Amino acid sequence: MIKRFTSPIGRQWLTVVAVVMAIAVNGLSNVYPPAGKNIGEVSNRVLGGVLITPAGYAFAIWGLIYLGLIVYSVYQALPRQRHNIAVAKTSWALIGACCLQIAWVYAFLILNFWLSVGLMFGILACLIAAYLCTRSVAPDSSLSSARRSSRPKRPTGQVRWLLQAPISVYLGWITVAAVVNVAGAALFSRQGATTMAVSTSALSTQDVVWTVVMMGVSGAIAAIVALQFGDASFPAVAVWALCAIAVRQAAVTPIAFMGIGLAVGLCVVIVRVLLPPSKRT
Repeated sequence: MIKRFTSPIGRQWLTVVAVVMAIAVNGLSNVYPPAGKNIGEVSNRVLGGVLITPAGYAFAIWGLIYLGLIVYSVYQALPRQRHNIAVAKTSWALIGACCLQIAWVYAFLILNFWLSVGLMFGILACLIAAYLCTRSVAPDSSLSSARRSSRPKRPTGQVRWLLQAPISVYLGWITVAAVVNVAGAALFSRQGATTMAVSTSALSTQDVVWTVVMMGVSGAIAAIVALQFGDASFPAVAVWALCAIAVRQAAVTPIAFMGIGLAVGLCVVIVRVLLPPSKRT
């Protein structure tokens, strides 16, 4: 039985099942939350004082993430990907991330935030592994060996959009979510279950400073990943999140300015990544 599931075909089916289950559990948790509040309600009511939480519209990115995972699950299930080592390793890591995400949903909804933080970092670790696997795919084999050796290794369009981009977008958002999750758990530990959205007059300088620092770290990580791997998807997710944080905290000038400033800087990085190597300076 175990060999059946760990076989190439078994792995392909497990990947599809894991993705479908992760999507289904997330959807059902919003309709039938175990503790009476769905994820949005917990974020806005119980953790309303977390300054680094993006505006509500930002969470619509989950639609794009799940679409990407569906696309990837179909791509990896194709017969020609059955014995692709990079795809196989990516799929096992993604299966782990999906299983941990299912557990995270339950932990978060029952307000066990530090457990949810541990699970979130487990998801992050799985996705980092998956991300690195997607970057190990060989360049276009249709090029001659001479041309391949004289050019930077660039994946085919199929690999870039069906394999790399879905994992990149997912990892980008989970990186942001991990920071928000830690901030939420810390706030809940300090203030308890009555934590609500706070007015700007009640904000402490320390809270604002820490939020700005965390935003800066998130932006730096996005820039490093973009430049190191030539990846525009990861920083694009960070731009989306930072703009949403700035919108939500528009009345808190340091946070709003930091969000917009980092977003503009990352847009410059994205443009540089997208430029052909010959035009980069």
